[in-house]
Amino acid sequence: MSILKKNIFLILIFLAINLVAQNEIQNITIKDGLPSNIVYDIKQDKIGYLWIATEKGLVKFDGDDFIQIHKLKTTNLFIGKNDVIYSGLENGLFIKNKSSEKTYSSKKVLKTLVHENDVFVGTIEGIYSLKNNNLTPVKINSTIDFSIINDIIYINNSYFLSSSKGLIKVDNILNFNNINLFNKEKTNSIEIFQNTVIAATAKNKLLIIKQDSISDIIETISNISSVKKLKNELWVTSKTNGIEVFSLPSFSFKQKINKYNSLETNQINSVFKDEKGAKYIASNKGVYVIQNNLTTTTTTHRPLIHFENLQINHKNQESLFVVNNLKLSNSENNIAISFKTIDLSNPKKIQYRYQLNGKLSSWSTNNTVNFPNLNAGKYNFKVQSKINTLESDFKSFSFTIDAPFYKQAWFVFAVIITFLVTSYTLLHFYIKNINKKNKEKVDQLKLKNRLLTLEQKALQLQMNPHFIFNVLNGIKALGNASKIDELNNNISKFSVLLRGILNNSRKEEITLQEEIDLLKNYIELEQRMSSKSFSYSINTHLNNIDSEEILIPTMLIQPFVENSIEHAFQKNKQGEIIINFEVKHHFLLCRIMDNGIGINQSKKQKQHSHHKSVALKVSKERLYIISTKSNLKITEIKENKEIKGTEVNFRIPLKTDY
Repeated sequence: MSILKKNIFLILIFLAINLVAQNEIQNITIKDGLPSNIVYDIKQDKIGYLWIATEKGLVKFDGDDFIQIHKLKTTNLFIGKNDVIYSGLENGLFIKNKSSEKTYSSKKVLKTLVHENDVFVGTIEGIYSLKNNNLTPVKINSTIDFSIINDIIYINNSYFLSSSKGLIKVDNILNFNNINLFNKEKTNSIEIFQNTVIAATAKNKLLIIKQDSISDIIETISNISSVKKLKNELWVTSKTNGIEVFSLPSFSFKQKINKYNSLETNQINSVFKDEKGAKYIASNKGVYVIQNNLTTTTTTHRPLIHFENLQINHKNQESLFVVNNLKLSNSENNIAISFKTIDLSNPKKIQYRYQLNGKLSSWSTNNTVNFPNLNAGKYNFKVQSKINTLESDFKSFSFTIDAPFYKQAWFVFAVIITFLVTSYTLLHFYIKNINKKNKEKVDQLKLKNRLLTLEQKALQLQMNPHFIFNVLNGIKALGNASKIDELNNNISKFSVLLRGILNNSRKEEITLQEEIDLLKNYIELEQRMSSKSFSYSINTHLNNIDSEEILIPTMLIQPFVENSIEHAFQKNKQGEIIINFEVKHHFLLCRIMDNGIGINQSKKQKQHSHHKSVALKVSKERLYIISTKSNLKITEIKENKEIKGTEVNFRIPLKTDY
């Protein structure tokens, strides 16, 4: 028996010497940046960060720096899809999804499992499920609901629970049909190897379960805290007896790791193996790291680089990294990009370089670049890392910053269209205005020409050959009768009339007084030469305006007076002509009245004669051209239904020479 003990002792010494020879052990403690030396669990995300659950909070580690996430006691970790971190707390569950963080209350969490979209936590009082932003207890049966759930795994469409009541299998936690209790002894941890379930009891047994039955029981160290498969090895940790390592799949004992050969403590909570083969031991004396010296201490694989954070105008937008050719507005032009390569064994040898639409930058240890006030345009950001001489592939991210609205194609196009439409509209109205003015000028010229023509006709009417012949015959008769005084008087009046008509024919306007004087000369000559006897009167009501200050068109009244003398009066009746001028409402009102036979009877007589009078027609047209508001009216004067004469009324705009 003594020989057997001696041999066992020699074997343990040999294994310890062999472990030290093949591996380099490093101890990470609070001196290196850990918030506490009591470490419960270790996990690694896809980027390469180590997440470490400690007595005084959760930290992440890149091989060089520790970043504290929170300061709550964290007992276990689970890393889900897209590197969502689930950490079990004394009174709930903490979830970190990139930059967002949230805590859910429950009993003390000992284990977390995320399967598809379901989140389950094992607590000191049954299982909780995360639904509708709340952790709520899951009711299965009295055995499970109030037991301590130390571990949960999912395999072959079933859930295995290690609890204070034993190892339990259920087909569906939320909607179960079958429950299988493998043993009634408290189990602390579960692991899976090639569809085999390995459950560690609280004492010193490993239950090997195949096809829903215990196929083998392996004795190991007591007071087991966890059982972990590290490649082709099974590591069993103890809270009081260090670590035992078994080879897989034989489950043959391989070695012990404890304070007697490698470590400073036998209180081990968990172990973890990173992507490069380094082993991490969570203990009450910090983290022990075992590097394998037999392979190499130098990195032989090309490093990987990941985008870590995107800031747009100083706000985290890391989720936008998945967007192909991200579209940003013109105001979103302050960009900061963080990237990361993690090599836990060579953290200080990592360098980076980047490119933004141009030449590559020089290598540096800086893993964040800022681009303030970028101009509008398309950008392609590329970044690369290296460790020693090994370079990673380029990682790229493209984005586009829109031009300000006044530089965008649609706005420029709209401005051009607006300019063209406005120019066309202005040009159209300009041409239309010119045409309108030209038309007005043409119309004015036509009107002026027409007015001149009418004035010439009026002059011709006033210079009627019949009237001139009558005047000359009368002068001749007076001469034959030797009535010298009367002859001289008539000749004088006739010469004044002729001179006035000829002078006024060269004017567009004359004074009202000049018109009255010419009318008097004309009427008095008619009185002397006409075979008809008549009298006349001219009256003015000018609102204190001098008749010499009022301007009227030339030869306007005479045709109406001539028409009365020629056609209204009868030879056997004393005729009378009354001419009134009145200023009223900015108009000069003109009225010519006679006591003749009336306009209608006069028209009937004209039908039986060969005389064609155009005086009224010309005068009407002149008045309309002078003013559309002339309101020319020729009416018969009636008393008791008896025709008493004719009345002519019209008005022209009042115009003065001051």
